[in-house]
Amino acid sequence: QTGEVSGSSVQIGNPIVEKGLVDAILPARDLGLYTAITDCGAGGLSSAVGEMASGIGADVDLTDVRLKYPGLAPWEIWLSEAQERMVLAVPPGKLAQLQELCDTYNVELTDIGAFTGSGRLVVRYNKKIVLDLSNAFLHEGIPQRQLRARIESREKREENFAFLTGSDITLTDFSEILLKLLAHPNIASKASVIRIYDHEVQGGTVVKPLTGAENDGPSDACVLKPIGTKGRAGIAIASGINAEYGKRDAYSMAMAVVDEAIRNAVAVGADPGRIAILDNFCWGDPLRPETLASLVEACRGCRDAALLFRTPFISGKDSLNNEYLGADGKRHAIPPTLLISSIGIMEDVSQAITMDLKAVGNAVYLLGEFQPVFGGSHFNLVQGNGGIVHGETVPQGSQTSPQVYRAFHRAVLAKLVQSAHDLSEGGLAVAAAEMCIGGRLGLELDLKPGKENGQADASLRVLFGESTGCLLVEVKPENSTEFETCFSGLPITRIGHVFGEPALAIHIEKDPLCSIPLPALVAAWNTPLQPISTIL
Repeated sequence: QTGEVSGSSVQIGNPIVEKGLVDAILPARDLGLYTAITDCGAGGLSSAVGEMASGIGADVDLTDVRLKYPGLAPWEIWLSEAQERMVLAVPPGKLAQLQELCDTYNVELTDIGAFTGSGRLVVRYNKKIVLDLSNAFLHEGIPQRQLRARIESREKREENFAFLTGSDITLTDFSEILLKLLAHPNIASKASVIRIYDHEVQGGTVVKPLTGAENDGPSDACVLKPIGTKGRAGIAIASGINAEYGKRDAYSMAMAVVDEAIRNAVAVGADPGRIAILDNFCWGDPLRPETLASLVEACRGCRDAALLFRTPFISGKDSLNNEYLGADGKRHAIPPTLLISSIGIMEDVSQAITMDLKAVGNAVYLLGEFQPVFGGSHFNLVQGNGGIVHGETVPQGSQTSPQVYRAFHRAVLAKLVQSAHDLSEGGLAVAAAEMCIGGRLGLELDLKPGKENGQADASLRVLFGESTGCLLVEVKPENSTEFETCFSGLPITRIGHVFGEPALAIHIEKDPLCSIPLPALVAAWNTPLQPISTIL
């Protein structure tokens, strides 16, 4: 009933129509049948045609525009937003060829007017002019709104975080914390969502959203081989998002999620030098100085991250004013949330890497500048008792990450990598557990303590603190020397090995910290929100 109830205010997508549109436009591009193109986003035809005609002018007739809903007034046709529509500038001599191509793919094509040299935007309906505006006024004549942003100093954004004290913590506590993290809705299996959608369309999915021995491990990215690509070339598609960081530091969130989107694509084998990204901003009311400040800071983080990784933004979107009136009578906004999507080129999809452990005896390495912190961490969401540690910020970006990713890609091309998985929500322990779940194999890690005064607090930071720019990588023993050579001068540490017992065993300088049976890891991951005591 969504179309009936919300059709007047919400865009209702039609993926089948959109697929036909893409299928028609790509060969039209290759045949040179159009000279300009834009999509109908915010403002529908008004913004699409208005922007394309901003330098010359256009004369548009809305009479024959295809409508999803009957009875629309001319202004509604002109302004309404609908998906699956593109506006193309087509030379008159190529219109017939484009029409034939659209007929082949069952795509509707409507001639709605022409670009003129009048410098005006003229819109007609049923032979009557309903709009006639000068381009100069439309694009340059309206005064721009001046908004104010209030940015707090970074020191004020630091937070206090609850820790267990060293005298209170036990081995069982570490196990329970890890299982709680695996069962947290942000980290646990998304199979119930993934299985709703068909990710096998046209049989081109090489690395699927879920992977591993039982097809339930969380892939870092998906690898596709689109029909029509030559040889074994394909693409990797990944994303990065963390609203918990955005609540505290929008700039660092932007740096982190750009890094994560790129790192996820690199983890499956994408070339870090051939990755492009897209942004999706979801924010509150930008008229509020503090909300606008976080938006400005996030944009600044996007810029700096794009320059750091030499990765272009090729598109994006925003959704502002996401606020509601609560029962307390106050307006509440969603957390500043930035989703970054990445698309990377792979020359040979047969060399794609998955995150599941592959074989007993293989070495496991930690790549990247590992600087775990608890600002915005999921540890803090699941654990809230004990003492206080001051001055925690969200993870900060590392200047070495681009070099680490390039070195990792060289190792992938040299066929030195068996599996790889990025560190994100939940930190090192969660990433290691997910690799065990994916491969249904055990993993033994021996880690160095952090910098806390107490051994327990130091261990908590190493296991559950979060950091950007890091990967766990599985390598055959005979390839270890060559693999390490790839990272000469870069942060790399051998931290463990795949072993025969079905458990995740973690030591801090050879002192046992926790050993969790594989079935318990799988149960927590696949059945979130159940009491941890039932899993243990």
